[in-house]
Amino acid sequence: MPSSPRHSYAITLHQSTYQPLLAALDMDEWTFKRRVAVDGAIGGSGIINSKSLIQQGISDSSQSSSFRAHREKLERLLREGLDVQWEHALEKVEETPNNNHVVLYFQNGQNLTSDYVIGIDGPHSNTRKSLIPATEFTILPFVAFNGKRRVTRALFDGLYAPAMKDSNVIELKLRDAVLNISINENTADQVSVSWIYSRPSRGSSDPLHKPNRPVSGATEIPTEFYDEISKLGNLEQPFKEIFDSEKLKLERVLHWLMRTVLVSLPELQELGKKGVFFMGDSVHAEPIIGGHGANAAIRDGVGLAKCISQDGPAGILKWYETQYGVWKQGVESSERKISEIHSEPTSVL
Repeated sequence: MPSSPRHSYAITLHQSTYQPLLAALDMDEWTFKRRVAVDGAIGGSGIINSKSLIQQGISDSSQSSSFRAHREKLERLLREGLDVQWEHALEKVEETPNNNHVVLYFQNGQNLTSDYVIGIDGPHSNTRKSLIPATEFTILPFVAFNGKRRVTRALFDGLYAPAMKDSNVIELKLRDAVLNISINENTADQVSVSWIYSRPSRGSSDPLHKPNRPVSGATEIPTEFYDEISKLGNLEQPFKEIFDSEKLKLERVLHWLMRTVLVSLPELQELGKKGVFFMGDSVHAEPIIGGHGANAAIRDGVGLAKCISQDGPAGILKWYETQYGVWKQGVESSERKISEIHSEPTSVL
């Protein structure tokens, strides 16, 4: 049964992140990229040309080896040979009265009692919400909207390819606003692309900044967004094609909140003593723009697996201590990065 919802979008993978996976997968780098790169179907390797980006977002020491991967293809590769039980969306987690076990309650009505649980259910983690309910997001003062579009091969070759050249991501900056276009999947017949429009918040009266909106409000797009897009001016291609307000009105647009989460080390250790552990953006989330959440989560997975194989679950508390500083630094760095990306150019006198 396929994953639901489908994660048919791209993420940037750094060599320092995916290299440890290759040994576990018993796979060479060329084959790995061909399997998961956004353009692997047409013989590509997900190249990112840093000159096409507003700011150098690739922190890996070997820039040329960072690439754009299709998340769904990556997940499909990682779960080969595993018995994944779908249709078990987690609703809540409770501790038993004697605190010796935890009970997982699923939306399908089933439940499961376990000695150990690892919460890796993302920034909206129901595991975290159940057991550390006081944890709150830090909402960053930035506006961001996202959408997808499928374009024909002819249109892509005519409008997109001349600008994108050898890169699967391109960006354009207009004062403090950033326009981003990236390839999700490039095949012989058509190309799936994503776009992002982002800028700093204009203050409490900004109709596009809704820091308190519910998760369900992500699809409620204010008319002021389309008005703002229509005033961007005569953009170069393919930005002109993508950021067409009339076309966007007919498509699915999402409002993104830029937010971070960092659960305290004492809280993690206390739950760890009860057999509940966490990793990834369920406990140290970084914003989509400026962050490296996917890479951090993969590194967590590899590191935690190694820890358990060597020391068993008892070693996880020590693993927390070695990783927490890295998590904290990652969150703080991502907050600085998103500000730098959207800073207005300074004039030189």
